Amino acid sequence: QALRLAQVAMAFARQRLTSTPVVGKVVEWKKTHGWIEPECRIDHPDIGKHQGHIFVHGEDIVPKWRGLVAGSMVEFILYFDGHGLGAEECMARKVLRVTLAWKQAQDLFGADGQGLAEFEAKMQVSIRAYEWCQMDGTNSDLPFLLFEIWGRPQAVVETIDALAMKREDSKDSETLCVNLLLPESRLWKVDLLQLQHFGGLEVSSSITITDPMPCRTLTLQAMQPNFRSALHALIAQACD
Repeated sequence: QALRLAQVAMAFARQRLTSTPVVGKVVEWKKTHGWIEPECRIDHPDIGKHQGHIFVHGEDIVPKWRGLVAGSMVEFILYFDGHGLGAEECMARKVLRVTLAWKQAQDLFGADGQGLAEFEAKMQVSIRAYEWCQMDGTNSDLPFLLFEIWGRPQAVVETIDALAMKREDSKDSETLCVNLLLPESRLWKVDLLQLQHFGGLEVSSSITITDPMPCRTLTLQAMQPNFRSALHALIAQACD
């Protein structure tokens, strides 16, 4: 009987399938557990179960039992335990939203965005690019594209640093400038006085966009390394 129990325990022991984190989107969270849709292709006989979604338990979240939000991006180590595929060392990725003028975006990633995937891989982040359209499908008159940058804080900061523009009217060539979109619901969390210690900061007096959520533009300009320090502070303040 003891031998049989030991064999069953071994059959259900976790077997790690990846050594580096897998990125995915939380599609459902039920207080103690949830499901993740992986971004990459996973070759495993059990991936067809549960509509291709990966199970995650509150015990396996970093920190433990911290709830996840449906729609958020996470990274995790994939395992198989005999029952199915699961996620351990699951960590929510942080997100900041940047607006880029059309020309700047096309100069960086190509006319059709063909360079975006390579840039994502290089910076180790996930990027979602959005443009707005009219109800009839024609382009809107907004002069920019929205880029959501998901990743670990350091990776998000390095990515925005790479996207930021150097101020042409600045005497110092190391002064960087970026326009961030900050959800109205998060604005109260931001300590503007603290951020102003790092450089210039301006929040738009009116709402910049209303869809998918009301956001204001936060324009940050600062010299290195203050530029990165300000971004780290903003992530700590406004990103759960």
